[in-house]
Amino acid sequence: MTLLRLVFLVIAFAGGGFAASADISRVQVVGNGEPTRITVWADSEQEGRAFLAQSDEARSLIVPIQGDVTPAAGDGRGGVATWALSEGTLSFALDRPLMVARVLALPPAGNEPSHRIIIDLQAVSDARFSSVAKRDMRKLASYQDNRRKSELAAELAALRPDAPLPASSRVSEKTYTVVIDAGHGGKDPGAMAITGGREKDITLRAALTLKKILESDPRYTVRLTRDTDVYVDHEVRVSMARDWGANLFISLHADAAGSRTVSGASVYTISASGERRIDKEANRNNWRIPLEDGAPQRVSSILEDLVKRETKTRSSEFAEMLLPELEKSGPVLRNTHREAGFYVLLAPDVPAVLLEMGFLTNREDAKRLQSEQGIRKAMSAVKRGIDRFFDKQDILMAGQEANG
Repeated sequence: MTLLRLVFLVIAFAGGGFAASADISRVQVVGNGEPTRITVWADSEQEGRAFLAQSDEARSLIVPIQGDVTPAAGDGRGGVATWALSEGTLSFALDRPLMVARVLALPPAGNEPSHRIIIDLQAVSDARFSSVAKRDMRKLASYQDNRRKSELAAELAALRPDAPLPASSRVSEKTYTVVIDAGHGGKDPGAMAITGGREKDITLRAALTLKKILESDPRYTVRLTRDTDVYVDHEVRVSMARDWGANLFISLHADAAGSRTVSGASVYTISASGERRIDKEANRNNWRIPLEDGAPQRVSSILEDLVKRETKTRSSEFAEMLLPELEKSGPVLRNTHREAGFYVLLAPDVPAVLLEMGFLTNREDAKRLQSEQGIRKAMSAVKRGIDRFFDKQDILMAGQEANG
């Protein structure tokens, strides 16, 4: 019995219905092969990876799944004969040679409350399918191995959150520049803590702690917008990040509320109103997106829009990867991922988030953020979120290089 057949026989059962699942709520297959689209709805973020596989005469598409699931199966169409869901894997049995044209991992948006994976398939020759499947099976084995290493590292970090963090699991040797922005400073003290102390001092200690943690991993080059008690204009902070070629920008803050019972961390990414300010501020500060010289204006405009759209998507992806790690280190707000038009989020080409580490108007939050252990625990969580974000970038780039 082949491995692919075994996957389907172990978990398949009659009927096209879908059993209740912890993470996957729906699977839909539409089309006729020219193209065929698979859409997967999930309650939690998914990476959006897809691999072709072949064994004897059996062809399949393998989609790794994050989180616990209830086994289920169903029928497909347009070249997809059946699908089957098991722990860690969503498998599609193919009755003809199809190739992945694109894969999208989309966060909740508008009236769509779920995360989604969208996979478009197109018909190819037998020879082309076999060639791609052979390569994909090697990539799948490598991906699964790296995922196991990442899960082990996360488990160890959860058991000992204050211990030195190991270097993240690496798919490539690429290094990344992370810019850490300690909010406020100098003439701008920020919020005042109920226990005494100022936001500008707390954010600076947090930034220095995160810098030290990140620099223990050779993967990262770390820059600070300030490392002393000085005030830096918002546009200068963004310009610094762009001049340094930042791959990620994190602005650290501590919140305040009218009620002393409000507590917990939250993460902000750019809002729709903030997006409308990007072009104005980019023109005012000469934040030019580097494009190939000589491109027609119409083409340049399209490329610039794509860059800004991708930047927003990656900012949201990082926020969603950061939140589960923050939950391990302390309280978070109910609506934890929020949107706003903060100036430090306006860079057109640098993924950016603003992290509110907690409420200085809440006694427990203030104590936590003013203790060395509490700050290290929170910044260790941020480091794990950063690792997850760049692990995904490594995998995507590895796939692009293989396809190239």
